[in-house]
Amino acid sequence: MFKNYLLIALRNFRRHKLYTFINIFSLAIGIAACIVIYLFIADEKSFDQFHSKKDQLYRLDEVQSFTGTNVQKVALSMPSMGPHLIDDFPEIENCTRYWMRGKTNFSKDEKQFVIERLAFVDSTFLEVFDFELLVGDKATALHEPNSILLTRESALKFFDSIDDALNQVLVTKNNSGKVTGILENIPENSHLQFDALISMSTVTRDNPDFNDQWGSNFLITYLQLDKQTDIKQLEAKFPDFLVRHTDNEEINDYYEMFLQPLNEVHLASTDIEHDYENYRKFNGEYLDIFLLVALFIVLIATVNFTNLAAARATYRTKEVGIRKTIGAKKQQIFLQFITEAALLTSAALTLAFLISLIFLPILNDLINRSLSVFTLLSEPSLILLIFSGTMMLGLLSGIYPAFFLSSFQPVKVLKGLPKGGKKSLTRSSLIVLQFGLAMAMIVSTLVVVNQLFYMKNKNIGFDKEHIVLIDMSDDANEKFETLKETMLQQSNVLGVTASGQRLGNNFHQWGFKARLDTGLLSLVPSNVNVDYDYLKVYGIKLKDGRGFSKDIDSDKDMAFIINEAFAKELGVEEVVGLEVGHTFYNNDTLGSVIGVTEDFNFNSLHYKINTLAMVVHPDWGYDEMSVKISSQHVDETIAQLEKIWYEQVGDWPFDYSFLDDHFNELYRSDQQLTVVVTIIAVLAILIACMGLFGLAAITTERKIKEIGIRKVLGASVQQILVVLSAKFAIMIFIAFLLSIPPSYLLLEGWLENFAYRISINPLIFIAGGIITMLIALATISFHTLRSAYANPIKALQQE
Repeated sequence: MFKNYLLIALRNFRRHKLYTFINIFSLAIGIAACIVIYLFIADEKSFDQFHSKKDQLYRLDEVQSFTGTNVQKVALSMPSMGPHLIDDFPEIENCTRYWMRGKTNFSKDEKQFVIERLAFVDSTFLEVFDFELLVGDKATALHEPNSILLTRESALKFFDSIDDALNQVLVTKNNSGKVTGILENIPENSHLQFDALISMSTVTRDNPDFNDQWGSNFLITYLQLDKQTDIKQLEAKFPDFLVRHTDNEEINDYYEMFLQPLNEVHLASTDIEHDYENYRKFNGEYLDIFLLVALFIVLIATVNFTNLAAARATYRTKEVGIRKTIGAKKQQIFLQFITEAALLTSAALTLAFLISLIFLPILNDLINRSLSVFTLLSEPSLILLIFSGTMMLGLLSGIYPAFFLSSFQPVKVLKGLPKGGKKSLTRSSLIVLQFGLAMAMIVSTLVVVNQLFYMKNKNIGFDKEHIVLIDMSDDANEKFETLKETMLQQSNVLGVTASGQRLGNNFHQWGFKARLDTGLLSLVPSNVNVDYDYLKVYGIKLKDGRGFSKDIDSDKDMAFIINEAFAKELGVEEVVGLEVGHTFYNNDTLGSVIGVTEDFNFNSLHYKINTLAMVVHPDWGYDEMSVKISSQHVDETIAQLEKIWYEQVGDWPFDYSFLDDHFNELYRSDQQLTVVVTIIAVLAILIACMGLFGLAAITTERKIKEIGIRKVLGASVQQILVVLSAKFAIMIFIAFLLSIPPSYLLLEGWLENFAYRISINPLIFIAGGIITMLIALATISFHTLRSAYANPIKALQQE
């Protein structure tokens, strides 16, 4: 019996090649899009899932509410918090701290390499986290001072094998340490990324008061809680904890401690600033958008399948009538059409995997990922779920036409099936739904692209183009003036400066004070240590006062340039000349404000401009040199800078990047959303138009005699086109009207994530509607034009 079903199905597919192709290909595109979206979502949600205690682990974060700065959540904590929390609260089973120290130059005999990411951690680090230790004793590897754990990649820079590395001594400029273990390279899906670890006891040995240090927040604390812990109840005890240990009754006015589950660190930290150790941080709300988009694309593909199946159904009424007359039962007719639906969906699923394999590498390049369809092979249950889901999709899509056809009465069918308004209404409703979703995707794409364009092109108050950023070392800081002078002699170098922090990040906050008529005012603005030419090189405009000058001795350490937001916060008419200084300055020897800049977005556009003070502290050293170069001969200029660097600095590597690349990274999540939404919008309109193309073919074929009669009676080609296109145009217009409210609400909610954003222009919806209408009319024009220009005599001769 099944063989007969199969033969009839294959014969029908061959006979109606266009219908078969559209059904299989459109459904395959929808399934392929869902597979790729699943892979993306699964990759993002896999972060930190390899830790066995993940459900018990929390990051200790803070809400800081300082006078003179915006309220902000931060991922940093004080060195003393972890040790005292575990002593005070029995529900905290373990804790570890993580203090990233950045680049460090290590040497072993003649070999010398820079370890890019070196962090100090507590001895409990490997008890809390499950980073794989290949060589060494997990229980003791981080106990002793100057104990070093290297990753496999780092170890093989110095040694022939990881076994050779154990107990060897590595030397830095000021210290040395013993390799006590080798870690496997850190997984890509870990929010913590490092190349080497050093025991925190190295710090506490040299600074015995480190574990009792309150006030400064510069490291990360992770807590392992008892499984039965009530998080809210524990957090409610934190205010008393702070008062008890700091002996400051007002400390809770400035600090609020809260716990963030490890499972949320990667995907739910977009509102947390100073979150420096969060690799590939992603906005988890976008995953919900991607999931919604996947549902949209499947729904559009399913509507296509159902619509075309239902439309073709009336062409097989006589076949059904004859088969019933010769004894076929209702369930046999039903199974025949369900079998055809299952075969189509099976073919679509196979094609979907092929499409995914072909186009996934291209998508990986666009969104900077390493997604692979082959990862599904490690999850047989998931493959079974995809197969079952696709089959269910096909069955659900085929049930309506199967029931519809199997319920026919043979006598009525053979006499001629009357037209059914309900069937036409159902198909029309599905077309409206399909194009409504496609239109919403197009409008969403226009809004997302406009917002990203706005962020990339907004005047942020300084020049970020052609700025080369070079990592500084202690030796580079000592020779900074020589480096600067030599680099400026190059014809393509337009300016050289340096700073303690990079633009595009939220600068560190520390205490500040100003002498007002009412007395000393204490504030905590953002601060940055800069070189004298910082404003000049970056093109930051002064609103009042002057810039830094090396010729004025007091500009070193004692002169401050603040931004407009800070000037407003101070609330005085004459800001320039105001006595100000860091909290640790003596009240009798304060510096002064020498200038006020226009506000500039030194942080991401996701955040409002904060108060800022700039000061020149050359003795503090700089983290990064900024070199403004000409847009001409970039490679040649970089080579010149590298040559000067090695002539002056020596062994420290010339590690450079471009500031505009850093800003692109800031908006990586938004860029990836743009790419995904754009691709899905294209696929949505493609699938919808493929379905419309098939329906137009069926509609014009049904109306072939009507068209012939109209032409014989004198109808023009234009009139025929209007008759054939009007119904589709009306349905698309209805889809346009219905798609506006939900699209607007969703997009308005998304734009609220940005402190600086576009407003949704009604013209965007009109543009989306026009684009959809033109594409749809162009799609059906092939059939309508062919029918309009056909010879009416041939149409009227058809039976």
